[in-house]
Amino acid sequence: MGDQEMSIKEIAKRAGVSVATVSHVINKTRYVSPELTERVMEAIRESGSHIRERHKKAVRSNTVLCLVENLEYSFYTEMIKGIKKQAAREEFEIAVLHAWDRALVREFIRVKKPAGVIAVPDRNSDEFYKLKELNVPTVWVGAVKTMGTGNIILDHYENAYTAAYHLLKSGHDRVCFIREPGKGAVQQLQLEGFQDAMQKYGIPSDSRIIAEVDENGKLDKKTIEALLLHAERPTAIVSADTKATMQLYKLFVSNGIQCPEDISLVSLQDFELSDMLSPALTTIAFDPLEAGELSFAKLMAKLEDDEEGPEDTKLTCKLNIRSSTRSIGRGPLGEKAENPEVLELSAADKERIKSGTYTAAISFHYSGMAWSRLHEKGIRDVFDELGIRVLVVTDAHFDPELQVKQHESIVALGPDVLISIPTDEKRTAHSYRQVVNSGSKLVLIGNTPDGFERKDYASCISVNEMENGQIAGRILGEQLTEQKKRNIGLLVHGAPFFATKQRDTAVEQVLFEEFPGLHIAAIERFVEKNKAYDVCMDMIRRYPEIEGLYVSWEGPALEALRALKDLNRTDISVVTADLDYEIAANMAMGGPVKGLSAQRPYEQGRATALAAANALLGKEIPSFIGVTPYRITSENLLAGWQDVLHERPSPEIVAGITALQSRESVAEENKIRQPDSH
Repeated sequence: MGDQEMSIKEIAKRAGVSVATVSHVINKTRYVSPELTERVMEAIRESGSHIRERHKKAVRSNTVLCLVENLEYSFYTEMIKGIKKQAAREEFEIAVLHAWDRALVREFIRVKKPAGVIAVPDRNSDEFYKLKELNVPTVWVGAVKTMGTGNIILDHYENAYTAAYHLLKSGHDRVCFIREPGKGAVQQLQLEGFQDAMQKYGIPSDSRIIAEVDENGKLDKKTIEALLLHAERPTAIVSADTKATMQLYKLFVSNGIQCPEDISLVSLQDFELSDMLSPALTTIAFDPLEAGELSFAKLMAKLEDDEEGPEDTKLTCKLNIRSSTRSIGRGPLGEKAENPEVLELSAADKERIKSGTYTAAISFHYSGMAWSRLHEKGIRDVFDELGIRVLVVTDAHFDPELQVKQHESIVALGPDVLISIPTDEKRTAHSYRQVVNSGSKLVLIGNTPDGFERKDYASCISVNEMENGQIAGRILGEQLTEQKKRNIGLLVHGAPFFATKQRDTAVEQVLFEEFPGLHIAAIERFVEKNKAYDVCMDMIRRYPEIEGLYVSWEGPALEALRALKDLNRTDISVVTADLDYEIAANMAMGGPVKGLSAQRPYEQGRATALAAANALLGKEIPSFIGVTPYRITSENLLAGWQDVLHERPSPEIVAGITALQSRESVAEENKIRQPDSH
């Protein structure tokens, strides 16, 4: 290197010692063993370089001063652990002082001459930045005002924005934000982030509830009533204050509020008890250990005059989905999906139904599949219990014109209620109008006829599509993460059908928010089921890096499986929705299908019949009921088959799962027995 200057970091690397050891050898600030001293000097001599003089001035000791204003705040105490962990590797000592004791800070810097300072302003403080004692290399941590000088930036705007946007994307439309006390920069950034997310999502200002805790972190009585007891209470709360979060847990219990069923809760701070609470707390927060380690590394870079030193490092918040949040499915009119439990009849209601002579008709789009058969069984079981007579069950074979004619016949029969799933929302709409005009109640499955308003039908019953998509997305994300794979293809429904659109969107959201290490390489659409083969072929040819594939439901998924087989790409993991024999057999035999989210058609049929019974009694019921889907992987396929289809799985599926589990067990044993190659 000749006369080139060499940095302390380069010498430390060459000598195989820490930066602090090199500093002590050069500056003679602490005893270093002769052996290590010689290694450092030999590294300098071999390189033929000399040491930058500025290092002799910069590195004055092996102590780093950490100035913190609020040592009661758990984030700061955890961050100090991260600083100490990193410092120990570099043989530095950490001294922690309270920033408000100016005299002590001044004396410490004069006597100890710390190598540098890591300054952590309190969330309410502006005075901290006026400390003139900080005339040594300093790294600021937080929403700092000294931007662009090599600090760790905590983006509190993004933190609150991400929390609000996550809830909005999960179907919530009345969201409350609980602010910390004070009017510092952090509080303002958090409020702006929350408000901007609400505005971007089109939520009107009267649906944005802003609450502020007092100086003790408590919510007052008026705020509690608005949040928990008002008829228009929020469906979700974003809390920026830890004490308020803990108070909410107590208030939920004392007021009989179920979390997350009634109100979802997200915290902007992840603390030690977050995953121990009941329910476990969903957080969107910064990692304090990461903040500590990065701040120390940034200080070392400044001491080295490293090129990375002057650059700010932005710490991104991390989403930890736990049990305190839920998604709200939406119906055809954008309404909230309600739980089927709201349809349960009292003993008196059942007697009223039984004392009548009610009749019903059922109009399916297609009955030649297990889904329709199980719907019918669920409907008939409830009707048999209540004494409601089924006059006719029709099958349109996916033919809108045939369904229109069938509706004409049904009108002639004059049932008290019609249960139906439209074959085509537009082409059959007028026939549904005739049914309603004839005086029959209408209960729909899955979707509503074009142009129908809330007053035109009693209720619509379906799977909770938001949860349906989230389950599928998590199975795919977990599968690829476990296999250390990254690239995903989404094969989604291209028709403007609200159910599949909601499901597909939920899959994409889960993968984006909960699996940041994965990459969606391509999103392709199909309209007709049999076109999924060609679309899949084209997508894999154009994006051969794809390692995991989501397909909207099992029909097109079977077409995609054919395409993957023809392309010799059965290495690609496939996840879909809905359970049938071929999909289950593929999973059982160890094929590409790794899991699915299954509708529960029998339970959906029972809910449909209960909605019809409520309508016959003239009771007001929710316009949309969403039944929770069922998560199925190879681990629970046999039990899932029984629970969803209400029959025993075939011998072939049982044998396949048994063989698959045996192979996996042998592979796991071999992995354990394999000697460490290192």
